[in-house]
Amino acid sequence: MRHAVLSCLAALLVAACGGGGGAPPPPGPAVDPLAALSDEFDDPSTLSAWQRLFVTEGWGFDQLEIHDIGATRAGWMTLVPYSSSWYQEWRGVLVHKLVSGDFIASMHIEVANRAGDAAPGSLYSLGGLFVRAPRAITPATWTTGGENYVFLSIGAANTPGAWQSEVKTTVDSDSILEIDAGASSADLRCARIGSVMLLLRRLGAGAWTVHRRYVRTDFPPTLQVGITTYTDWATCEAAGYPTHNTTLLVGGNPDLRAQVDYMRFATPEVPASLVGRDLANGADVSDGELLAWLAP
Repeated sequence: MRHAVLSCLAALLVAACGGGGGAPPPPGPAVDPLAALSDEFDDPSTLSAWQRLFVTEGWGFDQLEIHDIGATRAGWMTLVPYSSSWYQEWRGVLVHKLVSGDFIASMHIEVANRAGDAAPGSLYSLGGLFVRAPRAITPATWTTGGENYVFLSIGAANTPGAWQSEVKTTVDSDSILEIDAGASSADLRCARIGSVMLLLRRLGAGAWTVHRRYVRTDFPPTLQVGITTYTDWATCEAAGYPTHNTTLLVGGNPDLRAQVDYMRFATPEVPASLVGRDLANGADVSDGELLAWLAP
């Protein structure tokens, strides 16, 4: 029902960041073409509308042991990964849609260990929002140095059993990651405005914050935007990226279950007061100004 209502009222963007406690997004155009990409995960049949990276690039095996809408938890997309990762040349899980131009992508996500009763107990086991430059490759034509993406996720990072958050920017497979305190649930948001990527988060019932700002002049007009999960870095690292990327890693110690309540897309409309200013520069545009616009 929520999915149908959202589709009918896309022009109003009434619920673009509701569910899970999200705030409404900034107003967009009268009829927003990106709203049609949104998914409330109320209808299991919409699973087929999501692209999978292992299919589009022809890797031949699924790094998700469980992937469904509604079967595991009504009204949610559930993802339970095998041992897999995103780091430098390691290529992991991406459930995505193609988005062109400026956008706002928002999700509400809950993560836990596989038992569902604590933080993940395996190294670098997180799930979240992922934005990637598509690659026109197959396993036969794959080369090193081709990964370009940003993501923001929650789970357990370098301290298994503790709630943490990871944010990462990767340029030509050179990954720079930062780890902060996290939570078992979060609202995550990414706004692309030209070459600027603004990453916002709200942990649990806390307040929205501007978490990171990146300038990615290398990103093409169309990006893959969606959901990632990854887990058990120790097994992935030991395997090495050639084996990890071409072989399903079974065994190991994968310990992540991620569930997403919604994934919503909207076209941003930059307020007149911010037009022409440097959105990537906190000295020019404060966090408060961005939050007033992107998470009112």
